[in-house]
Amino acid sequence: MKFSLERVDRFFGDIKKQDRVAIVHDADPDGVCSAVILARCIKKLRNRKPEYVTPFDRDSYSISDEQIKKMRKKRINKLIIADFSIDQQASLVKTLSKKFDMLVIDHHKLYNNLNSKNVILVKPQLFCKIDPARYCAAKLSYDLCSRVCDMSESDWLAAVASIADVATIPWKAWINSVFKKYKIKPNKDYFKTDLGHIASTINSLITIDPRKISKAFDVLYRASSPKDVLKSGLYKYKKLIDKELALWLKKFNKCERYKDLYLFQVSPKYNIKSTISTILGLKYPHRTILVMSQDNGTTAISARRGDQRIPVNVLLEKSIKGFSNANAGGHIPAAGAHFQTKDFPVFKKRAIKLHGELK
Repeated sequence: MKFSLERVDRFFGDIKKQDRVAIVHDADPDGVCSAVILARCIKKLRNRKPEYVTPFDRDSYSISDEQIKKMRKKRINKLIIADFSIDQQASLVKTLSKKFDMLVIDHHKLYNNLNSKNVILVKPQLFCKIDPARYCAAKLSYDLCSRVCDMSESDWLAAVASIADVATIPWKAWINSVFKKYKIKPNKDYFKTDLGHIASTINSLITIDPRKISKAFDVLYRASSPKDVLKSGLYKYKKLIDKELALWLKKFNKCERYKDLYLFQVSPKYNIKSTISTILGLKYPHRTILVMSQDNGTTAISARRGDQRIPVNVLLEKSIKGFSNANAGGHIPAAGAHFQTKDFPVFKKRAIKLHGELK
């Protein structure tokens, strides 16, 4: 079935008080901000919050059987998925679509166009020319929700997510208007603004204890302005993460180098490899940076290439091809992968070879 924005409008417009709504989102600032924006929209449309909001299952990188059971128990009939490329799992979508009417809002690579009678898949590449990597899920959610109701009080949430995802280039004028609206001092480095501090704080909270994602959601949902979040007491988590980041960033000059491919193995106290790769990617846009951590027989990779000369999503996807219990995906400038550590020697050999071929 062909995608259209009008189908999204009808999905929201058809939500009634008697419907039971669930939101499943990514466990990062963009995913949490997306969920908050969508939950606020649902509340406006029917005067009641969604019945179930949860991050997707990190262990399986999917929606778990337990989560599906919970949704069935709560009698969910409308399912919204945000910032999660579930189109990689076509069989799961087919199963879910038999149980729920589905809206998927995502900005990653288009793996399968799964638009059908009960599934609406929204990705920037299906309706506009904006680089999907620069049109984060929260901004996309904000724009879609704004088509059906006034979401102006949530603009700062979309801006926070855009900063967190390093997805600000198409939206600079709009972000500056958000700064002006909330009397926030601007800075060329968006992470050094109040909205940037909120992005880092959310990420720090989730990194230190993923079980606190619901706390991040609640604080953001209740906040009427950025100041409410800055006063919430969450900033203590950022201080802990900043200290750990400084420790590992100093070790980057000792990583493995293969021309402009850098392999940086880390073992930090907290799961900050994605944050490390983001910082290094911004600092060294002309290098391909793979930040790796290994734990319990699993290797996790966070990859960045700021100038986009090497599509790191393709690099990772091809490097793990044929591996069991493995997954990879993301954007051209930023992607991630998980696989069994026993496959690391093959991964490394492939990645070095492919990196040269992809130039």
